[in-house]
Amino acid sequence: MSGVMCAASGGTYMVWSCGDPETEAQLRAQAMTPDEARSVGCPPVYFGRGPEQDEETWQVLVPTGEPSLTPRTPDPAVAGRVGAAWDRIERWLGAHASATLRKLRHPVDGDHLARWERDNGRLPDDLFASLQRHDGADGNFGAGFPLPPELGLARLSSFDSLRSSNCQDLVMSGAVDEADPDDGAWHGSLLPFASDGHGWDLFADPRNGRVGEKKWDERVRYDGPMGWRSFADLLEALAASMEQGQAVREWYPSVSAGCELRWTTARPPSLPSGCAGSARPSPTPEPTPEAEEPSPLTDADARGIGCRPPRRPPVVRTPDPAVTRKVDAAWRRIERWLLRRAPRSHRTLRAPARPLDIARAEARMGLTFPDDLRASLLRHDGAGIGPGPLWLYAPAKEIAAEWSLMCGLYLDGTITPDVTWWHGRLIPYAPSNDGGHLFLDTGTGRTGEYYNETGLTLEGDPVWPSYLAQLSDLATSLEMGRPMRSWKPTVVKGELDWTFVR
Repeated sequence: MSGVMCAASGGTYMVWSCGDPETEAQLRAQAMTPDEARSVGCPPVYFGRGPEQDEETWQVLVPTGEPSLTPRTPDPAVAGRVGAAWDRIERWLGAHASATLRKLRHPVDGDHLARWERDNGRLPDDLFASLQRHDGADGNFGAGFPLPPELGLARLSSFDSLRSSNCQDLVMSGAVDEADPDDGAWHGSLLPFASDGHGWDLFADPRNGRVGEKKWDERVRYDGPMGWRSFADLLEALAASMEQGQAVREWYPSVSAGCELRWTTARPPSLPSGCAGSARPSPTPEPTPEAEEPSPLTDADARGIGCRPPRRPPVVRTPDPAVTRKVDAAWRRIERWLLRRAPRSHRTLRAPARPLDIARAEARMGLTFPDDLRASLLRHDGAGIGPGPLWLYAPAKEIAAEWSLMCGLYLDGTITPDVTWWHGRLIPYAPSNDGGHLFLDTGTGRTGEYYNETGLTLEGDPVWPSYLAQLSDLATSLEMGRPMRSWKPTVVKGELDWTFVR
């Protein structure tokens, strides 16, 4: 297999494509069969082509009407413990580490949560209740809400990619007897909910709610430094540690100069002053006697800011073939570099988006995605990399969810509409780890950046003339080893990283 480069993508199934039948045959002979992979709870692996891929061009009208789902109610006692622990954590963050408090995301949409359980199985009640409070944090994988020592609390949309990454190692090894949720290499039933982004994940065992650890190339364990009887126990231990200034296991809570929560092995002599602040605007704020209830946006104002598009059925569209060829060429360059230099990052490349998922996202937003973004999603529906250290390419469903969250702040009256702060014509395609996102402006095709405290940035480093231009710059930066704007690509433990050079 010397000199042969293989590209892999993950999702409901994994596809390895090497462009070399002999290499693919060798890999197929070693890997688990699709039935074996499913028996251990993992997505099956196919070689060359997935079972649902075809060459047809889609241009069809897709019927609507899929009913929304109502999430179940978790055990009240468990939900009460989780809610009380988050109350304590948020109070401490508001007093000492407000930058981290602002990164905590709003709850998972109820329909999304119910569909996830329908498709993936039941979550432990404490993890379920936590997602009803916070859908992880911006900058998951270490830079959002860190669990000791630097394991970032993940969004629900990241659970699948974390599980798929661990499953891929197991399935490609072919070792069916190593698929044991108690002490094996991995098992697809386990639910990763936090990661340091370098191969150390925390997971919950849905059989009993235990929290365990999985490190790259090691076996699962429940007796490690971050093993817990339950997720609720973990949250309560974090809250107590913050309130008392005591270590949780071997790590003390501290605060960076940027007012962000950190964990250190030495007790900090003091916490920095001037870091008190409030959370990001909440969709369910607690009313105060002095405060007036926000007034929902009128229909006319909502349409004016682009946040109340007319209802329309989703239409599956095919991107321009010439654009698709250019996007695919850029992705092939990125895939080759990652496979050779940063294989752990390579494994974060997701499977192609379903055309219907893109169509539904467009219908929900009332927008038509530019052909370069559409072609990119049809290559990889998001990835654990992006054009620099701050951003990750989002899947189609997450793009629509982020758009709805932003517009929701206008629609419920939380934020007064301001075209310099945000607008519904924007497509938030890459969330950042500091509370913002990169967007595509459907009016101009250009990229830009949104951040809560500054609004829209339409010039400077985050701006490219198109999504394709940005993707091509990323490929060139990786291949040539030269900076992409202010950041130079490096590799740490098999994962793409970035160094600031200006």
